[in-house]
Formats: sequence, C-alpha cells, structure tokens
Amino acid sequence: MTFTPRWKFDAVLAAMVAVWFIGGRALYRSVDLDVFLVQATAVLTFLFLSAAISIGPLSRLWPPAIHFIYNRRHLGVATWALAFSHAAVVMHYGNSWKPANVLEVLPGQKVAGIPFTLLGVGALAILTVMALTSWDHFLHAWTPPAWKRLHMAVYAAYALIVFHFTTRFVGDPPVQWRFLVLLWLVALAVAGLHVAASITEARRDRPSPVDGEGLAFLGTFADLPEGHAATVHVDGERVAVVRKAGTLYAISNVCPHQNGPLGEGTVRDGYLECPWHGYQFDPRTGLGPPGFTDSVPTYELVQKGKETYLRLPASRRVTGASRP
Repeated sequence: MTFTPRWKFDAVLAAMVAVWFIGGRALYRSVDLDVFLVQATAVLTFLFLSAAISIGPLSRLWPPAIHFIYNRRHLGVATWALAFSHAAVVMHYGNSWKPANVLEVLPGQKVAGIPFTLLGVGALAILTVMALTSWDHFLHAWTPPAWKRLHMAVYAAYALIVFHFTTRFVGDPPVQWRFLVLLWLVALAVAGLHVAASITEARRDRPSPVDGEGLAFLGTFADLPEGHAATVHVDGERVAVVRKAGTLYAISNVCPHQNGPLGEGTVRDGYLECPWHGYQFDPRTGLGPPGFTDSVPTYELVQKGKETYLRLPASRRVTGASRP
C-alpha cells in the first residue's frame, strides 16, 4: 500500500483553499469583501466536511478511495480551521465581537425558538473538540473504540450545519432556493453514500456455518494471490485470511489503531499492512514489527482438501449455524 505523504496532502489542501478564495474573489468582485469572506468560508467548510465524512463509506463502495483515509484527520483539522475562520469573520464584520449580538436574528431564522446562529456555534464546538483530540495521544489514552465514539459526533455537527444554513436563508426573504437546493443535494448525496455502504457491508457479513466440531467453513482460497488477504465473517466477528509464503493464516480483521480493515491490506516485508494508516502485523503471530507493542488475535485454520475452516475456541462453539 502506497500512502500519500502528509506534507503533499496538506500542500494540495492549501492550494485548494487558495484557489477557492483568490479565484472566488476574482469572480465576485462586486460583492462586498465582508459578505464574500462570510459566504466563502461557510461554503468551503460545508464542502470539506461533506468530503471528510464521505471518505469512509466511499471506500466501502469504491476501494481506491481507501487511500484518502490515511490523511482524513488532516482534512478534518483543515475543516475546523475554516469553520473557526468563518466564525471569526462573522464576529468581526457582523457582530463587532459582541457575543450578545449572536442572538439577534430575524423572527424566521429560528428552529424551535433557537437562533440559527447557535446551531453554528454548536457545530463549531463539536469540531473544536474533535480537532483538539485528533492526535494519537488521545487515541491511545482513550482506546480506539472510545475515541471513535467521541468522533462520531461529527454527524451531529454536520446536521447542525445543514440546518444552520437552511434556517439562515429560509428566514431571510427572498429565499435563495438555488443555493439551498444545491446544499441539500450535497447532504442527500452524503446520506446516500452511507446508506449504500451500510447495505453493502450487511450483505458481506454473512456468518460462516459452523459444524459440530467447532469448525467454521470459510470457503476456498485457491484464487487468493500471494501477499493478499480476504475478509470473512465468523461468529459475529470479521477475520482476515492472509496468504503468506504460500500458506494461509487467519488474524483479526480489526486494526487496533483505528479499527481499520486489515483484510483489505497486503503483505509488505512479511507483515500484513493496514490500508488505513500502515500499521503492520505478522499473519503467523499477530505481532507487530520489533519495537512495536500492538498486536491482533490469531486463529487456527484447518484445511480439508480445497476447503478452509477456522477452528473456534471451545468457549464459543455453542454459537453459529450448522453447515448443511
């Protein structure tokens, strides 16, 4: 797996931001500078956040997109920086840095009595917490599952931003319907990607049948190339089946770094490499390279002719369906 260096990814992001503002200002010279900055930062924040939360489901539907996950956190932090810039220009040009002015909106610019501005404040607060805790220190200190649960709040932030935009423009006639339609089309596309990815994943997660000896039938892997892996579903868990030096091995599909899919990685220097961030594990032992303490569970495989089975631990042999 080849990963794009972070400095190159950051350089591309910086170029995109520069083109957005410089090119946008060249196209809309007649618009007052304060209005341009408010709108340009708002729209680009929304587009960056839409992209950030779409990378995951897109990679489930279009495998090449998995390369973008390596730098997804940098995209998230860039999104927060744009959101913070938007809040700064709004406070400077629209509210003279007086917090009380944030609550002064038109009567139609409220949701359940809440000013649209507070929806934006809520989204910024979530993005700020996520940006501050995006470093690996917090990931390791809180464990990946807890860290991931916290960062699922990004969907709440996204919903707040969508309603922030909608309430802002609907409550200020004449309504800019063309802009709102485009906004909601993007939001619906993001939602559609997540639904499609969920359906695809559910179809893949078909439990492997288990016989009376505790052997779960995985399939035949004669066509699995050397150095590659495949993902199977066994007793409620995903397992990566890896071919290394002509032999099949089975390890947990879940990378302990950020729960990445090891079964979609490839063997590099004798280690199965996670396609998300490059963490490596020996398919035979589940251990990382020398000097690293991370590891993943391994499983015993049993060959019967061309068929491959996984032997379940004795404590788990009461589950699973029998193979016909």
